[in-house]
Amino acid sequence: MDKQDWIERLENMQQANAAYVELMDDQKEAITLAIEALKDALYNLSEGFDLQLSDCRAIDNAFWKMHHAFEHMEPNEYQIEQIEAHKLEWDYDTQTWHEVEPSDETVDDWHPHSV
Repeated sequence: MDKQDWIERLENMQQANAAYVELMDDQKEAITLAIEALKDALYNLSEGFDLQLSDCRAIDNAFWKMHHAFEHMEPNEYQIEQIEAHKLEWDYDTQTWHEVEPSDETVDDWHPHSV
């Protein structure tokens, strides 16, 4: 993915966060609980609990639908690495992104042998 792809992904995250803020508190809670319940159920199923294959497929499908519907709210670890590599930054406080200006870089970015 190139820089423009990451900019588009960050804009999608911004839009998803704006929409999420508009949900009612009980809707947010239901979504969070459903995602956690499905994640836990999938883990337990993988550990050998006995369920019908159709049940497993239904739970797996439900989890991934919820996951994909809300995955664009903030970046995961891989996305953060890619975003930083393209000199972009995600602000968790404001749920927005911006391009990193050279003056924004910290001492941690300094390398003794870089030119």
